[in-house]
Amino acid sequence: MNDREIPPKQFANHVLKQVCSHMLADDIVVEPNDYMAMRVAFRSLGGLWSEVAYGDIVHLELLKKVVTAWGNEPGRKHRSEETV
Repeated sequence: MNDREIPPKQFANHVLKQVCSHMLADDIVVEPNDYMAMRVAFRSLGGLWSEVAYGDIVHLELLKKVVTAWGNEPGRKHRSEETV
């Protein structure tokens, strides 16, 4: 394996962190298990990480929909709620 090649889970988590940071409100708390849930949802809807790596618009749009749906679920933790 090439030293510069990123293992699939690390790549997926890195991409998800970037998408979440750009699409979700700054105070939404994203925990490690949430990334796993988003990865599973993306794959179950037919998303392919290899296509995301190559910049395929269809798979990127699907990923954005998964992240948006996750962020809009009721019960999301917010940092503003934690600081009391």
